[in-house]
Amino acid sequence: MMELKNADYEANEGRSRVREDYVPRPRALERIPHQNFIGTVVEIVSGDHIIIVADDSFKDSSEHEYEVLLSSISCPKSDGSGVEREVYAYEAKEFVRALLIGRQVHVELEYSRKHDIENIKTYHHGSVFLVTALDGQNVSELVVAEGLATVLKRDDVEVVSNYYDALCNAESSAILNKKGMHSGVDPLVMDIKDVSDATWQEAGNASNHIFLYLYDKYNKVPAVVESVIHTTNKNKIILFIQQYGETWRIAFSLDGVIWPRDEEPYAAEAFRLLRRTILQRRVEVELSTNHPIDYDGYFVGTLLLESNTHAAIPLLQAGLAKLAKKKGEYPKGAYRDELDKAPKLAKMEGEYPKGAYHDELNKAQKSARTKKLKMWENYVEPSYQCTGAMEGDN
Repeated sequence: MMELKNADYEANEGRSRVREDYVPRPRALERIPHQNFIGTVVEIVSGDHIIIVADDSFKDSSEHEYEVLLSSISCPKSDGSGVEREVYAYEAKEFVRALLIGRQVHVELEYSRKHDIENIKTYHHGSVFLVTALDGQNVSELVVAEGLATVLKRDDVEVVSNYYDALCNAESSAILNKKGMHSGVDPLVMDIKDVSDATWQEAGNASNHIFLYLYDKYNKVPAVVESVIHTTNKNKIILFIQQYGETWRIAFSLDGVIWPRDEEPYAAEAFRLLRRTILQRRVEVELSTNHPIDYDGYFVGTLLLESNTHAAIPLLQAGLAKLAKKKGEYPKGAYRDELDKAPKLAKMEGEYPKGAYHDELNKAQKSARTKKLKMWENYVEPSYQCTGAMEGDN
């Protein structure tokens, strides 16, 4: 059926023979012919809204970042707060996040559509396929088959996916098997304890419920990076943690790593790479034993990616971050006296702790420094090195 519709569309657009006088009606949708690319998924906005970066520009450019809406399907949407949301919005987004984030996909762009009232912003609609899957699974089919999306009922050829018939079959199967939205049962609403804007005292109290302190260190805790926010003095990482039967949202900062701020050179590029490296990824959190919470109420420590790689290594390798120089203690200010007295909060040692990640971090920084990349472009190798200095000092 779709082959006949596409042939009819091509004849109209090509003004072939009896269609030479064809005049298309005005529409907000335009078919995109033969635009395919391989890319890496960097963000899931909703179950049917994916942000993909073309692989040839993944590391250092945003010029080829595509917002792709999955053709001919619609998933429940959240209002952004996570509280008043459509039923199954979280489940649809989480299903696609777990399936796609950080993975390579093949994208077939099918049509574009102007979505706002003034028709200023244009979105690309298309079908997305898993590159590594043996059978090249269509993501839209998978979402629909789980009962987490509905197929849009369209008769006009310009607005449907090239795989519309398969989508309809997947939806019929989901209805028959009472999957997801077709089950008649609403999912449980999570009670999220949000301490992402907490004081250091509130964050300290929450830490006792999230992180177990045993044998002079904190246990590693699994989390998902919900968002990365650029602030004036640090990059704020929001983590979503489910631990001991409770769900938490916390603010987090990487320990011992600094990057350009505000209007400094490479600030935007560093933030973009950090975001693309960790956003919506599943990570492990390891709190610093010296200063697990800072004076802004941020949890401080290490993030490990699924490959057991320290999250800062890609930035250090690109010359977009440095290891912090030696510091004596917390900055002077309104909270300094309280912090010094607070339990479990120690003065900063200044050097990234020697251990499992020390060598890897210093090796990554040394590589960028030798090549004089980005932040190291004006670096001059000292003629001597003081005893006890960090490898990150310059």
